[in-house]
Amino acid sequence: MRISVFGLGHVGRALLASFQRVRVPGGGRARLVLAADGRGAYLGEDLDPARVTARKLERDYDRPRADRDAAALLAEARPDVHVELTPTDLETGAPALGDVRAALEARIPVVTAAKSHQRSREVLSGVLELAKERGVPFLDHASTLAGIPATEMVAGIGFELRSVEGVLNGTTNYILKRLAEGAAFDQARDEAVEKGFAERNWRYDLEGMDVAVKLVGLVRHLTGVVIGAEEVELRGDAELGLERGIVGASPELIARLAEEGQVLKLFGQVEIAGGAVRAAVGPRAVPASDPFAAVEGFHNAVRLEGVMNDSPMELFLRGPGAGADETASRVLGNLNHLIEVLSWRHEA
Repeated sequence: MRISVFGLGHVGRALLASFQRVRVPGGGRARLVLAADGRGAYLGEDLDPARVTARKLERDYDRPRADRDAAALLAEARPDVHVELTPTDLETGAPALGDVRAALEARIPVVTAAKSHQRSREVLSGVLELAKERGVPFLDHASTLAGIPATEMVAGIGFELRSVEGVLNGTTNYILKRLAEGAAFDQARDEAVEKGFAERNWRYDLEGMDVAVKLVGLVRHLTGVVIGAEEVELRGDAELGLERGIVGASPELIARLAEEGQVLKLFGQVEIAGGAVRAAVGPRAVPASDPFAAVEGFHNAVRLEGVMNDSPMELFLRGPGAGADETASRVLGNLNHLIEVLSWRHEA
């Protein structure tokens, strides 16, 4: 089983560190035949993942990358599965979107943790249609909630889903905790950027667009409905003095809510009724006893509610929503599942 990996940042290197756990049924073996980042590429019939990582850190490549050379690299390496772990860019979609499309055009199944293909309904629909036309699997579960396998559960729930809600962004958890400790909003925000928790364009996290993109993945995998991030309403709360998301929060607000026995969190919410889907992201004060109030750091939590015949059903999942090893673990799980399916197809 020949594997290619684009993206050698924290998640990519974490995947390479666990490459020996890529499972191939029937006694086969996974071979890394192509690894690349934005600077350069490594090609070979059986690359040593540890050596690739060491050389990457030294910026020592087999060859430099050329602009838009993904198709040529994939054609040369001939992978059976492509793994896309390049950074998300919702403005242009590059480079992940182009890489994914190049792999699908070449009829190469894709596993990805990137979110760039979810930048709009049009772009997402185009990627899904391309995968369908080429007849190859496209697994993007790791694009949503990192280490929490919520979207894979679609095969395990038969009840009618009515609502989804969750605390889905670790950066806002961090900032709200710092506000509770007395830090000013600007200070907490700048700390998050400096530590690499938040993007330089911090509004992506703090206004709720990151959560909106995650809702896109949840909705598609759990309901089959395709929406775009631009269709998710980004709300504030005038009564709490919040412009959009948690922008405008202060230590004073957090302290006042604490005195009232409440905790501020940024929520993503989806309501499903009569085939229609409404999704929104916004701040909400919840009782300190609420399970969501205890979700801190880079943990996420999501609640799924629905009905099976006359019986109400509820699932509450909590786990790591970010982190290199956590995301790589989800990617590895998806990769192993895909390889198993491809092996069944080959045997048939």
